[in-house]
Amino acid sequence: MKIVLLALDREPERAKQNLRFRYPDAEILILPVSKVASGSVWQRLKILRSLKPDIFAVATERLAWQQGQNLLLLFGVLGGASWLLLFDAFGVAREEARLNVLRRAPLRFAREAWSGWRVVRRALRELARLEYAVGTKNQRYVPPVGKAGERHITYLRTIPAAGTRSGGATTHTLGFINAAVELGARLSVISNDRIAGLDETRVNLKLIEPDPIGLTRPVFDLLNGLLFTDHACNEIAARPPDFIYQRYSSFNWSGVEASLRTGRPLFLEYNGSEVWVAKNWGRVGIGDLLARCEQLNLAAAARIFVVSDIERDNLLAAGIDPGKIVVNPNGVDTAMFRPEIGGMAVRRELGVNQQEILAGFVGTFGPWHGVLSLAEAIGLLPDDCGVRFLFVGSGTLRAEAEQIIRAAGRERQVIFAGHVDHERVPALLDACDILLSPHVPLADGSDFFGSPTKLFEYMAMGKGIVASNLGQIGDVLTHNETALLVEPGNAKELSDAIQKLANDAVLLSRLGKAARAAAVAKHTWRQNAARVLDEWKKRN
Repeated sequence: MKIVLLALDREPERAKQNLRFRYPDAEILILPVSKVASGSVWQRLKILRSLKPDIFAVATERLAWQQGQNLLLLFGVLGGASWLLLFDAFGVAREEARLNVLRRAPLRFAREAWSGWRVVRRALRELARLEYAVGTKNQRYVPPVGKAGERHITYLRTIPAAGTRSGGATTHTLGFINAAVELGARLSVISNDRIAGLDETRVNLKLIEPDPIGLTRPVFDLLNGLLFTDHACNEIAARPPDFIYQRYSSFNWSGVEASLRTGRPLFLEYNGSEVWVAKNWGRVGIGDLLARCEQLNLAAAARIFVVSDIERDNLLAAGIDPGKIVVNPNGVDTAMFRPEIGGMAVRRELGVNQQEILAGFVGTFGPWHGVLSLAEAIGLLPDDCGVRFLFVGSGTLRAEAEQIIRAAGRERQVIFAGHVDHERVPALLDACDILLSPHVPLADGSDFFGSPTKLFEYMAMGKGIVASNLGQIGDVLTHNETALLVEPGNAKELSDAIQKLANDAVLLSRLGKAARAAAVAKHTWRQNAARVLDEWKKRN
């Protein structure tokens, strides 16, 4: 039996282990996502058919979030598979035989197409109604009714998509919630999924599970945005908070609707334009509706929290009222991320001896993380440099990064840990001597607007940092005081800086101590949450 595995979760080895448990005697071939990410449908089918699968298996991060499931099943059937399996890392699976897929496909696609049409029609009506209400300033804010000084926040988390159980988005969500609770706020969290690492005894959590229907990603997001809005608004109306806090996401206006219904102000966390993301990193799809959704959220928000000065400037250029914009950079939990928190045990586990320098990178291998520049820099180091590398995370560019490293003959120097739970990250960082943030400029020439959460986590670990002098990274870090800063995308300069730190223990220690001190003094989640609560106080 031959299984062809397509790991949409970017964790092929983990998925392969899962399949080994199910099918111990099967031959398992991995079909790289990059092979089917482009080209015509016929070209993709030709690639799959050439592998002659008996079973076509697709691994996803969460099956409930995976839109286009029926398309994946049909792709496997047309690719020659007799049996189809969709599964995730949580033990949820969908299995179907070839004949069953073919028999049911017409009705399934007709149903999804009809549902998609209805969703878009409803979304257009809802959007027009909300635009009118916000545009006519028909927003009446109701004063708080709770105890004096009590702060009740409803936090809306509305981002069902692959990759959202880890990475900066989840770190930000968890950091803000924990810090706000520590500052005395009472939080009701309405989310489309459980939040990794969240102590649910400290908050009132309401889950609204997504529906995987949707032939395209925009339709999936619209459908689940409407579903979330319906349930969340009922919850908020029953227990109105002092204010609503939402991390903005594409095709979602639940915070706007809830604010209009209850008279409570919307505080919007805006980490960047989803319109820009769709144009530059994805497929736009109903882009006009996406742009209108984004404009609605920005117009309706009483406060807009951005992570960088550049993002504030972008909003000002778009005509947003400057009095609504608050720059609120990301932060770090300095009790969780600190030196001497298990690094020695991790080094033993990884087989890294005490004489070796270990340089670490954490990220989702996105186009802005600079992982390809880092892979190239590794190949430029001397053969006897004594530096090994630890990559934590996974994503779109991992396979290409591995290929560059193999081509340079440096695969023995590099450890790929893959995706790990956030609770394990501090120990992995503690195992390292040097931490790397090789971000690169945005491909379209836009100013780098990010505020990487890993930057602050690196600082809190008290390790030597090599980072790109780019956007907020260059503002937060000071060259030769808290880090070595290099030209973004310059692999030679990055390689030289790594070698310099590896050869200078005094410099390594000095930079690490200064970075830790700066993180504790200026860049904690507690400070991030305090700025939000201060804005609420100003309104009252």
